[in-house]
Amino acid sequence: MTLKNVNFEYKITLLLLFTTLLLMNCKPTNSNPVILAETPTGLSSDITISYNLPVDTPADPTQEELAKFAWEEFFALNWKSSYGKDSLRTTPDTSWDYTSDTGENFLSVWETYIHRSELRPANGKRTKDLSKGSPYYTFVDSTTVNVTNPVPLDNYWNILDEDNEIGSAYVFAHEKEFEVLYSAKTNLAEYNYLKKYFPTDTDLYKAVDKSNDTTAFKARLKGLTPQQMCASDQNTQDGYVCLPCSTDAQNQGAIEIKLAFRELDPSKDDASRYMVKEVVYFKDSLVGTKKYSNAFTKKFALIGMHIIRKTANNPTFVFASWEQVDERNKNFQTIGIGGVVVDSVKYKDEDPHRLNPVIERVIPETIQKVNSKVQQMIATNSSKSKWQYYQLIGVQGTPINYEDRTGDNNYFMANFVIESDLELTNFHGSFADPFDVAVKNVIADGKEFNMGGCMGCHGQAQVKFGTDFSFLLDKGAGKPVVSPDPYQTYEEALAVSNKEKIKQLIKEFNKK
Repeated sequence: MTLKNVNFEYKITLLLLFTTLLLMNCKPTNSNPVILAETPTGLSSDITISYNLPVDTPADPTQEELAKFAWEEFFALNWKSSYGKDSLRTTPDTSWDYTSDTGENFLSVWETYIHRSELRPANGKRTKDLSKGSPYYTFVDSTTVNVTNPVPLDNYWNILDEDNEIGSAYVFAHEKEFEVLYSAKTNLAEYNYLKKYFPTDTDLYKAVDKSNDTTAFKARLKGLTPQQMCASDQNTQDGYVCLPCSTDAQNQGAIEIKLAFRELDPSKDDASRYMVKEVVYFKDSLVGTKKYSNAFTKKFALIGMHIIRKTANNPTFVFASWEQVDERNKNFQTIGIGGVVVDSVKYKDEDPHRLNPVIERVIPETIQKVNSKVQQMIATNSSKSKWQYYQLIGVQGTPINYEDRTGDNNYFMANFVIESDLELTNFHGSFADPFDVAVKNVIADGKEFNMGGCMGCHGQAQVKFGTDFSFLLDKGAGKPVVSPDPYQTYEEALAVSNKEKIKQLIKEFNKK
């Protein structure tokens, strides 16, 4: 058993108790909010429930080591924020005792992270100090967003401005009832990196343009050692985007999170099993011929979370993903925006979750075991904590090739509510051809890989966009955010999807 942040006398007392009784339950006090649990049966190392972010995984980590690292990130990011005491963003309340949590809502650390519209402000200039104070959201089309039904956006932490899975599909719970909405954020380390080296989008685009020569850029990436992939200052001074790696407790490296929310149905969903947050969503309206994006507030449930992080031992990032445990039984339905071909059949409107050769969404056995032990540990220490109703569904560290996929059952890692459709579930190629085994979409330690799942998808940002696995730093594709996506009914989403397909067909026809 490892003990931290306790005084000497307390250590001796615990040691004597442990020796005498051979059994103890670690309980925090307000002066010791970090819980260092005994190693759960069947696991080889301690799992820490703490406000401290883990620094890194071991080199070439096992699946269990990756899962341990991921869960400790989850606890640190879901810890109560210190904002109510000191107005600081991205920092935990170190005096909070999670074991006395009543299950009521509180502001989590991740909520105070930097929203994508803050990272990429509408004017293209990063001048604000975002280490403290209220958030500051901006949209390019400021004359039509939040003007007919004004809501003080800067009073809210959860602005849900995305309504689809990376342009691939719309997702609805309870078949056609509640659309899933999304939000993307970064930590302060990533924002400050961008603010320091690329204070304007003009500066950022110079680096992106420098990476557009795919052949030369790929050759450069292949020449970098893992250590050089973390040499953020040097690479950036050479004119390339290179996000910082986590190296110690003071340098946590670049972190990005993707969040999925939806409304709950009181007759079908148990709100006591979800982290419920106040959110802002948007609905479109027409005034004459002009379309406006109107803001509204409501309580939504957090149903999915990605955490991706660049570390010294994982310069291609650690990709970890969680789902709320009940969501796989909520009759989700997707609407494919672009359509996808499976076994020569093109699916257009309704894009089912399970069609061959879609990878079955089985959580790897090792991760299931870790989840079970962690959830028991949470429930034992805090029976009302809502953390126990979330499960790690997968975690990726070291890239591998498609032909080696049977050696890593996280190869096709995809979240049930964030990558629901056929294209993203089965991804291991490029955006042009998600299933192309010849595409080398990740480069690491002098080698190229045809990687699947989250890392393979984000690898497009590495090898094509030159933005170091980040989709928040590239040109175009809604950055800076022109206007937020609307919260739609199933019928509205289906109509929009069909319009997009018609546009695509016309574009393809004009090429002929």
